[in-house]
Amino acid sequence: MKPRNPHLVALLALAALSLLACFNSLSGGFVLDNRGLILNDPRLRDATASNLQLILDHTYWWPNGESGLYRPFTTLTYLFNYSILGNRDQPQGYHWLNLLLHLANILLVYALSLRLFRKPSTAFFIAALWAVHPVLTESVTNIVGRADLLAAFAILAGLLLYLRAVDSGAWLPLAALAVVSAIGAFSKETAAILPAVLLLHALTFRRQGRMQLYGLLAAALPVAAMLIQRAAVLSHTLPMEIPFTDNPIPHIPNGFLTALTVLARDFALILWPATLSADYSFSQIPLFTGAPRDWLALAFVAALLPLLVLLYRRNKPTFFLFATGLLWLAPVANILVPTGAIMAERFLYLPVLGVTACLVVLAQRYLSARPAAALLGLLLLALTLRTLVRNQDWHDDLSIASASVLSSPQSFKVHDLRANVLFASDPSHANLDRVIAESETSLAILEPLSAAQRPPAPYRFAANCYMLKSAWPKAIAALRNYLAAESAHLAALEARVGAERAREAQHASKLRQADALLVLASAYLEASDTAHAAEALAQAGEIDSLNPQLYRETADVAAAAGKLDDAAVALVEGSFVTGDPSFRQSLVELYQHAMDPRGCALTAGPSGPAINPACGIVHGHVCAAAARTVKVLAAAGQAELSQTRKKMFVEQFGCPL
Repeated sequence: MKPRNPHLVALLALAALSLLACFNSLSGGFVLDNRGLILNDPRLRDATASNLQLILDHTYWWPNGESGLYRPFTTLTYLFNYSILGNRDQPQGYHWLNLLLHLANILLVYALSLRLFRKPSTAFFIAALWAVHPVLTESVTNIVGRADLLAAFAILAGLLLYLRAVDSGAWLPLAALAVVSAIGAFSKETAAILPAVLLLHALTFRRQGRMQLYGLLAAALPVAAMLIQRAAVLSHTLPMEIPFTDNPIPHIPNGFLTALTVLARDFALILWPATLSADYSFSQIPLFTGAPRDWLALAFVAALLPLLVLLYRRNKPTFFLFATGLLWLAPVANILVPTGAIMAERFLYLPVLGVTACLVVLAQRYLSARPAAALLGLLLLALTLRTLVRNQDWHDDLSIASASVLSSPQSFKVHDLRANVLFASDPSHANLDRVIAESETSLAILEPLSAAQRPPAPYRFAANCYMLKSAWPKAIAALRNYLAAESAHLAALEARVGAERAREAQHASKLRQADALLVLASAYLEASDTAHAAEALAQAGEIDSLNPQLYRETADVAAAAGKLDDAAVALVEGSFVTGDPSFRQSLVELYQHAMDPRGCALTAGPSGPAINPACGIVHGHVCAAAARTVKVLAAAGQAELSQTRKKMFVEQFGCPL
């Protein structure tokens, strides 16, 4: 006996299937980019007009960084979770919204497939296989994969609304089409392909008329509005930099050929999703060298063209879904324009749909009904089980890092991530040897690259670990590599955008370099190399002369070299430059225990020994520090304080300035 409403049964079955495949994703935390985009975004704290304006006026990663992305609607959904629903730092609510968006897309896929193929079983299996495909977990289980869910919703819903408008001639579906196009365009740049998808449908099924044109306009105008607003927002930021280690394709001669081999990897991953990774950074994806595997990949990509021709002639609905997936992939495939990643599973959210359509159509064409259903059912079970396992990888940073180390062992980033997560997981650092081993694996992968190609952060982290281990030579080497990379990146930025536009980034980079130089000086001091320690401190002083740590370390290095007068002068200078009262106590201890234990440098004070400015040795140290103190303050833009100090040195101490 057939059910009265088979479509309702199919929809309920799809909903149950998606819940089954995704239920264990609900216990996941804020993994990887989720912290920066959700927990560390001050715009999400309250649903106020000012925060809404900040979301519209700034980029996706503001204020934590810039990536050339503008996705205000996606950020608004995070605000909805954080402030309206009150989820704040509890991840389950965010996961539920992702799951509901994915479920909506599954139902849209069923409705679209039913319209295209006119066969309920075909529509059901296409939607079902797509719903549980493990490649989709990076978009569904990973909270910030929501951008892909929203963009795909716009493509699927927009297409159905377009078809409704064309069939009925009504204007209301066109208005709804414009709304969903705006949602998609302001959620993720990939949704800008919606007009191209509508045009593809018109050309594939040879449908022409005024409503088709109006539909294209309804989809295109919001995309144009997004591009204009995006250009205005990005005009106030530095141009996006694509690091070599994230995506070497824009930086190499054979970039186009490498991009084609990545395209082959994408489809191989869809067909056999046994090994999945959250990262494919350098050097996980081999660059094109003309090896046999490269030519095999190019042959696979070349075969896509005759496949498309065959699908167009034999089965236009399958051709349309497959070509739509290619359109979705085109903006992020590094073929038309370079992107921030050489490869990512989140790029495959809709391309999976075309592949599953091919599989279902093939099974149902060459097998009878029951064997085809059995085969597709087994495939559905296998994909569901793989998705359940993959969801567990996205539970927290340690689980995703550990899984990625196994699946992308040649990626420097996953080893560095695992090292950082392990380090943070144990405050006692009992696992320091394990952390260092992961960090060194990451650095070994980066070794062949130039300073300009290397990311600085892994070297800074490694140096911290080495110092905890008292491995001073290794810490020194890591810090020097860090400084070389930081300096090379700054020089490249200045060459790319000009010194004026790079001013803010230049200031931040210089401060990071100064901090690293202070740490380097400390490492040299521990290694009993006072000459190089003094050199590092001099370089740090040229960058950040108001840092109290600079003067403390300068005093320590001078004392270690037996130059006690220089140590005292550094402490005096630190006191007058920074105003930090702790320098006085350090100077008291230096006089008391090393320089003048029984002399006149110290006198009795109400709270213990105090510095005696009338003593000759103290006077000499003050005057030795006077000229540099005045100069440092003036150079740091503190002219008024510089003049005040100068007057004090002359009038109170009689220093010849």
